[in-house]
Amino acid sequence: MRRPSKSERDELRRLQIVTAAQACVLRHGFHAASMGQIASQAQMSVGQIYRYFANKEAIVHAIVEHIVSRRLVWIGSTGGHEDLPSMLARRALSDEDAGDQALMLEVTAEASRNPAVAAMVRTADERLHAHAVAVVRRDHPHLQAADVSARVELIAVLIDGAAVRRLTAQQADTAALATLYREVIERLLPGDAAAPGKR
Repeated sequence: MRRPSKSERDELRRLQIVTAAQACVLRHGFHAASMGQIASQAQMSVGQIYRYFANKEAIVHAIVEHIVSRRLVWIGSTGGHEDLPSMLARRALSDEDAGDQALMLEVTAEASRNPAVAAMVRTADERLHAHAVAVVRRDHPHLQAADVSARVELIAVLIDGAAVRRLTAQQADTAALATLYREVIERLLPGDAAAPGKR
């Protein structure tokens, strides 16, 4: 069996650190997740962590990049194959996405205090928005670019709002909510109630 190259080994190490950092942030929150805790979770020394990441912000950047990459794939692949209104009514795009939603809430909270993290969040949002606009324009070529941008932004607000509401008790019947979400999305993207979202 071929021995992994140094670059491949380094990438595996970075992924190991990022995965450990995700677990620590979810468990302790952004500020309480120390480099020592991340190192312990990754079964590495703090010194080894610093060989791959200059600081905690660099690790956060890698976490955001991983989340963005997964969401770009979801946006490009979902099309009419997933029922977005039903997902919104359940307050999650998928069970697997719940961890990403929680991580992004932590990162967004930090962005309100940290300009470097705020820049990461803005850049990630711009990439996701641009990709979602391209997908919607592909599927709805009759809509103007500016109009599509506004519609995608509103769908993003629905998705982000559902993610935040996930932290509270459901106050309405899921089926009734799905019907209302479907009506809204049909209004935004006629003929496509399972339209791809931004996040």
